[in-house]
Amino acid sequence: MFGDIHGLSPERSAHLASLVEQSRPLLDQEEEMEAVQRFLRDQETSVMDSIVVTRELLGARPESLGAAKEIVLTSASRAIELKDHQRFVEHIEEA
Repeated sequence: MFGDIHGLSPERSAHLASLVEQSRPLLDQEEEMEAVQRFLRDQETSVMDSIVVTRELLGARPESLGAAKEIVLTSASRAIELKDHQRFVEHIEEA
């Protein structure tokens, strides 16, 4: 499932594949991807892994990576991570 991602351990790949399979039914809900993002947050899935899972749900095409990143980083359920990221970038820009 994640053969195009270099350096991914078999254990992590299996964990991400499990998250993808658990997330698929959530796409049938009204809020679709937002429901997926809430699920991933509740599973304490990192932002990076959430992007990987979301990319897979979008079809794992080359153009899916940008869309997945946008979906995860603009999700209401990831507001805290987004604010932390913005503060980090601002701190770097000031330095």
